[in-house]
Amino acid sequence: MKTLRKALLIVAAPLFVLNTASAQGAYPDRPIKIVVPFAPGGIADSTARLIASELSNNLGQPVIVENRPGGAAIIGTQLVAKAPGDGYTLLMATTNVSTNPALYKKLPYDADKDLIPVALAVTIPGAIVVPPSLPVKNFNELVSYAKQNPEKISYASVGLGSFSHLAVEGMAQRTSTKMVHIPYKGYAPAITSVLSDETHLLASDVQGALPYLRTGRLKALAVTGVKRVAVLPEVPTLHELGIKDYQAVGWLGLMAPAGTPAQIISLLNSEVNKVMRKPAAVQRYTEQGVDVFSGDPSAFRKFLDENRVGWEKVIKTANISLD
Repeated sequence: MKTLRKALLIVAAPLFVLNTASAQGAYPDRPIKIVVPFAPGGIADSTARLIASELSNNLGQPVIVENRPGGAAIIGTQLVAKAPGDGYTLLMATTNVSTNPALYKKLPYDADKDLIPVALAVTIPGAIVVPPSLPVKNFNELVSYAKQNPEKISYASVGLGSFSHLAVEGMAQRTSTKMVHIPYKGYAPAITSVLSDETHLLASDVQGALPYLRTGRLKALAVTGVKRVAVLPEVPTLHELGIKDYQAVGWLGLMAPAGTPAQIISLLNSEVNKVMRKPAAVQRYTEQGVDVFSGDPSAFRKFLDENRVGWEKVIKTANISLD
């Protein structure tokens, strides 16, 4: 009897392995949802829809984009952070994942514990733009002018705690300059204020500022990423200008709820990398002044950790709080 039982176990073992592999290989067997924590339109939404379309084709299941705007991306992020870790609810995560923990004393989730990095899709540098009426020719002259006129230089942003706010605040900290922050409700009024000389400076996304740069209505003094932007090859980086320990980049990437199996994370990472490596995607983002990223989840985790620490330093030094 013992011999028979042992023989049956030996036969059953490979069947168990096959059944387990089959179960793991079944993903996905129903629609996947990508939550965008912003309203439709904008780069977060368009990137999510690009990825969703390609994943639908490659994985053989519908991938639906669901916009859940509100609360500086908190509402949509919380929805995913509290979802089951089964690979069917994903987040188009943004820079807010890095900045919100320092901006808010209490959040309804812990991004480090409740979310797993899947794939970083793009990084988004800013461009420091000024109107021609400002009497400076380059970034170093801007710094000198700001030091000679403390708190007389004003800079616009799309809101308190936004990238456009924090990027300039961090730059001011590194250059020991004092500027007055003027927050606006959205990009259009913010850039209009610079165009009309109501404010003197804006850390704009390259795509938004490009039409005004090409017509001479604005001039770019620096870009805030680690390398020059292809569509603004003549504009130096802050690093080149002597600010060695500072970069300010926004980002977009796919994240999943904690507990999502490693096999699913690996599959999704591979598929997102395929999407972002396509020549059409690279060209599309390059023309927007955006850098396409391709790497594994551990590279995304390293980026997240460094990004969060950098923004936390800026926010705490400036004593910025949104509570």
